[in-house]
Amino acid sequence: MSQPASSSARPPLWLASATVVAAWGAIYDIGVWFLQFARQPVHPDFRIFYVAAEAGLRFGWARSYDVATLRSLSKSFPAGQDYITSALPFIHPPLLAWLIAPLTSLPLAVAYAAWCAVLLAALVWAWYVAAPYTGLRKLALLLLALAIWPVLDAFYFGQPSTLQLALLAAAWWLCVRERPLAAGAALAFATALKPHTVILVPVALAASGRYRAFLSWAAVTSLLAASFALALGPAGLNNWWQAIVYGQTDPGQSLYTMAYLFGSGPVAYALEALQGAAALVIARRRRDDLNVVFAAGIVGSLALAFHLHQYDYVELILAAWLVLRSAPPLWHRMYLLAGAATLMALEVGQPTPQLVWDLGWLVVLWMGGYARRTERSMLSDTAPISH
Repeated sequence: MSQPASSSARPPLWLASATVVAAWGAIYDIGVWFLQFARQPVHPDFRIFYVAAEAGLRFGWARSYDVATLRSLSKSFPAGQDYITSALPFIHPPLLAWLIAPLTSLPLAVAYAAWCAVLLAALVWAWYVAAPYTGLRKLALLLLALAIWPVLDAFYFGQPSTLQLALLAAAWWLCVRERPLAAGAALAFATALKPHTVILVPVALAASGRYRAFLSWAAVTSLLAASFALALGPAGLNNWWQAIVYGQTDPGQSLYTMAYLFGSGPVAYALEALQGAAALVIARRRRDDLNVVFAAGIVGSLALAFHLHQYDYVELILAAWLVLRSAPPLWHRMYLLAGAATLMALEVGQPTPQLVWDLGWLVVLWMGGYARRTERSMLSDTAPISH
């Protein structure tokens, strides 16, 4: 006897429960953002981007990285929000200042709200094109992403993390549709926002044999680098380098890397390099699965990085979505779910679980390649021999 239509159309209890939990988490994060905006509409990182863009428009782009200029332009901000320190320099490539430049015609609070709307739209678009499933399952993934605290952090500080995530999703989407030149261009712009968080993705594409996408990335990246050098000039390039050196004097810049466990030295660098190399080997071994190639490039980039913050780990959300598209076994999906908890731990100053989880996921992706080859070998051995 068939069930009534109203009963059979209901989602499984576990899915409905998970969606409700994720929805409440998303509502909480959104509420916190609005509350913080009402209390303090001048937020630390975005105001740095804002004055860097303002300095470029008023005095030339070489001054975007001049600490004295940024401090002078920050004097009009409220007390406690008018400082430039090694923890808050402007060290991003000029592309970010160029994107913020049109918003400097608006008051800072309005510009910040508009920028956050762009960041939210970028996340939603990336979810729409890259997240697997349909219906309630797909919606649950978006709600879970909004509930994860590093995502709230990215919005709170106005960091371009979700915009970079959207560009990575665009690169993947274009690769799927056999448009490698456009994919490489999208990946180049993602790299130009924050090179250290995605640097291994194009290399992973090359390792997987997708050379046209890699060469397109290299060409567009070279053009962007040339445009940066032309806009900044020798003085601006020197200012940029000095800003990077100044920023690295703050130990908080490496808090979420292997340096947290082993200090800034040969051991940490060796472990980071080893994980980066492992990611490229995974991309090569599993080159037939574009989803895994992108995921390996993302997690490898983060594992290799020597400069990270909580919001930089947002890129792992896209990596998880793509791996879920490849229908991993249940235990692998549960491992991905555990990653949501390690991301939360970052917000309470505990990077160790995330560092261990990243390494563990590389192992999982590595072993997945062996499992698939073993399965194919067994199938070929049991296949009937044709005469």
